[in-house]
Order: sequence, then structure tokens, then C-alpha cells
Amino acid sequence: MAQSRGFRTANRRYKFLFWPLMAVYVAVILGAKFLIDEDTAPAWLNVVGAIAATVPLVGVLYAIWRQSEETDEYTRMKQLKSMRDGGLITAGVTFLVGFLQIFDVIGAVDIFWFGTLFFFAYGMSCLFNRIGRTV
Repeated sequence: MAQSRGFRTANRRYKFLFWPLMAVYVAVILGAKFLIDEDTAPAWLNVVGAIAATVPLVGVLYAIWRQSEETDEYTRMKQLKSMRDGGLITAGVTFLVGFLQIFDVIGAVDIFWFGTLFFFAYGMSCLFNRIGRTV
């Protein structure tokens, strides 16, 4: 297990990794959208664009994990609870959407939105855990 480095150091290291990864993610998404023509581009170029857009998001997940490892047990517990809540909300919505599709209530939903839903639910859970009850 990683040694506890303190909140300031852990938060600084998290932000130092998070913001550049988000900048790369936005640049890749915008670059892929405007530079790759979906109709005429070869399949390998679309695959490279998809991988390039995924790598920064995996890096963000790593940054979240590393921050939780570098802080104390209480902060780690709050972080993991937020990830748990985000995962549970995402799983619940995924089941609901799947059943709505099976029963022909809704049409196809792009799977991309479930990753976005996870990050949104995780962020909201972090926010509610900060302003919610304390020990």
C-alpha cells in the first residue's frame, strides 16, 4: 500500500495529472471530430481515434485511484463510496435501459453515454458526500 502523503500533496498530484489529461481528451475529441471523416476514413483511423480518446479517461481513473491511495483511510473511504455510488447508479440505469429496449419502449442507446453517466454520477456523489453528514 502506498504511504500516506498528505492531502495537499495528493490533491496537487491529482490536479497535475487530471487537468492535462482532460486537455488531451478534449483536443483528441475535437481533432477526431473535425479531422476524421466518418464516411470515408479507413477503419484503422477510426480505431486509432477511439483508442486515443480512451487513454486519457483511463488516466483519469488512475489519477482517482492514486489520490485515494495517497490519502488517509477516511478520505479513501469517501472516495471509494463515491465510486461505488457512481457504479451502482450506472449499473441500475444500464439495466433499466436494457429492459426498456427489450420491451421495445425505446430505441438503441449509444453505449458511450454509460461511461459519461458513471463520471457524472461519481461527481455528484462526491459532491453530496462533501456537503452531507460527517462522522
